[in-house]
Amino acid sequence: MTNSRRMKKKRHKTLAADLLSKGYCHDESLDISTQSCNGVIGTLTARRHGRRPAANIGARYDHNNAAIAVNFFYKYFPSTNINASLRFPEYGSSKLNLKFQQSFRNAALSISVGLNQSPDILLSAAIATSSIACGTESKYKTAAHCFTWYGAGVSIINPSHDASIILAERGDLLRLAYTHHFGRLRKISAFAEVTRRLSNNKSSLAIGVSCIVDNLTTAKTTLNDRGKLRPLLLHKIKPNSSLNISAEFNMKALDKIPRIGLALSWKL
Repeated sequence: MTNSRRMKKKRHKTLAADLLSKGYCHDESLDISTQSCNGVIGTLTARRHGRRPAANIGARYDHNNAAIAVNFFYKYFPSTNINASLRFPEYGSSKLNLKFQQSFRNAALSISVGLNQSPDILLSAAIATSSIACGTESKYKTAAHCFTWYGAGVSIINPSHDASIILAERGDLLRLAYTHHFGRLRKISAFAEVTRRLSNNKSSLAIGVSCIVDNLTTAKTTLNDRGKLRPLLLHKIKPNSSLNISAEFNMKALDKIPRIGLALSWKL
């Protein structure tokens, strides 16, 4: 058999194999590949065989005869998410993130670690039921061997009212908030917020009311203890676009010209 006949026969076998098997998949799969204008190639491959999902994320940059490639392959449980980001040559901005969420128990845990010699570790955790939720978050600096930031909060949810207590800024700021909803449709709501700075024993108070005029328009107004009155009108032009009209009046100095704000958000 001549070489040309062998090659022709091989092409027929390849064509037959493509017709019989190419494109068919017995598993769930997703493949995405993109290339930027500066030559960075990014790939994402996800597979699910039975109940065992797995994914591979990679990036590659070629420059002259040198190439930098970063790949992460991981298998995860349905409620666990692991991702890492590496930046060259700025290693200090690289991070490793781990998120765990248990939906049937309404619990979540998130850990973020910087990939350097003295990383900052960010930790947040939350647990919730249908009527109450509580959570905490903190930042630990390994170079100083101390927590540089932490906070915690509790929220109570009810069909007619919501209330929350938050301790933030390393335990220096205490914030208490309460919202009361009127009617079954909750179109009108009144709210109040009290904050207290424990380091200087200073407190502040703000109250307000919100009204849902229709499916596209919402109006609200707030007033704080410094005499600042702030009305706001929010109108949705379409699902992803909106128009905001706001103002600020100083009730303790009505002779001053009020501040007017206009914001348009438009998404095609």
